[in-house]
Amino acid sequence: MLGSEAVPYGKLWRTGANEPTIFSTSIPLSIAGVEVKPGVYSLYTVPGPREWEIIVNRSTEQWGEESRYTPEVKAQEVGRGKVRSEPAKTPVETFTISAEATGNKAAALVLEWEKTRVKIPVRAAGGQQSS
Repeated sequence: MLGSEAVPYGKLWRTGANEPTIFSTSIPLSIAGVEVKPGVYSLYTVPGPREWEIIVNRSTEQWGEESRYTPEVKAQEVGRGKVRSEPAKTPVETFTISAEATGNKAAALVLEWEKTRVKIPVRAAGGQQSS
């Protein structure tokens, strides 16, 4: 539960269960204001009651357990950005990650769980347009 001992506010979270959430991109992107080159990355977050910190990391092989976010893994961070959270329209029992078009050739990676919804802005960077 968000804000509980399992996923406390203000603490690093692997943004899922077991292994960290992994994503890949074939074009440069801006994710929560973090510039990302084409490649494969892990996604971590620091949940808060009103704002979440989004962490993009090059390390994709480590176990997702937060204690495994060693100084060597942290050194591979691409960057951090902050986004606001909002109430979910209806409670979501299972943690869900989805994509949502937001207009102007932009999108959002949407994290939903329980009564919380977090929209992480994603847009093509470097002059390229996403399709």
